[in-house]
Amino acid sequence: MPSIWVDASGWPVPPQVLLACLIAEILYFRGWDILVKGARAKQARTRNARTLTGATAGERQSKAWLWRGASFSSALFVFLIASSAPVDILAGRLFWVHMVQHLLIMNVMAPLLVAGAPVIPLWLGLPRQVRKLFKVCVRLRVRRILYRLVGWLRQPAISCGLFIAGLWVWHWPTLYDLALTNAIIHNWGEHATFLVVSILFWTQVIPSQPLRMRTGYLGRIGCVLVIVAQNVVLSAILGFAQTPLYAPYAHLAAGPLSALQDQQLGAGIMWTFGDVPFGVSLAALLHRWLGSVMDEPEATPAREKTAGVIEPRS
Repeated sequence: MPSIWVDASGWPVPPQVLLACLIAEILYFRGWDILVKGARAKQARTRNARTLTGATAGERQSKAWLWRGASFSSALFVFLIASSAPVDILAGRLFWVHMVQHLLIMNVMAPLLVAGAPVIPLWLGLPRQVRKLFKVCVRLRVRRILYRLVGWLRQPAISCGLFIAGLWVWHWPTLYDLALTNAIIHNWGEHATFLVVSILFWTQVIPSQPLRMRTGYLGRIGCVLVIVAQNVVLSAILGFAQTPLYAPYAHLAAGPLSALQDQQLGAGIMWTFGDVPFGVSLAALLHRWLGSVMDEPEATPAREKTAGVIEPRS
């Protein structure tokens, strides 16, 4: 029996995945270094002008980029795990492992990637000549069209709708079976779709410079609740099905589990562990929303008092 620790080419992780992650890491931290140095320079200039909280803007920016860098590296590490030979090979044999692979991409890697705010660091990480070439080749009108397209896709209703559509369409038995039997469709169709729609959704929940949040705390809470609800429904359909829904798994030996039990275990993982990131984000959003509501009555008189002081007399 062939080993599950390496793929057909003898690599524990596909070499193209390793190369892509290495390039992304180098570019990101080239740009990240520029941003951190800028924040520290700002911190040095304002060292003697600390706010009442004892933290300058430069200090806050520096600490923020440290966390963002850790998030980006963690996202790439999760991607390497999801793409590794053991996970990928077992995902073709066991439905529940395939569910774990999907959850790693959609609910772990994607939010970590968004939290890493990679747009600016990756751009700054490119060589200056490449950036100039890009600006010359891609006209201003084309860039504006791309910005508008991204802005349209990042509308809360559109992002949530695409997340739901991508998840449900690729769990339709015909397409799911096709992905299991075709590596190109599996990697560049199913998994690429999952990653793109997940990133779009998580930008509604997690701040990621330079993208602006499109809705307030209540809107973000609503987005998370909608995704949790559809996840429960899909998990229930898979878990309470009376027969295996996916033909490739129905004809494969699942060790001590039958094909139906394998499907039920995968649905259970999707229902429980799949909702953990959404639960964490929901708790964080509720905490911040309640904090903003409690601080608002105290902030209003202060603003009124300030306005009364600076208002010129007629």
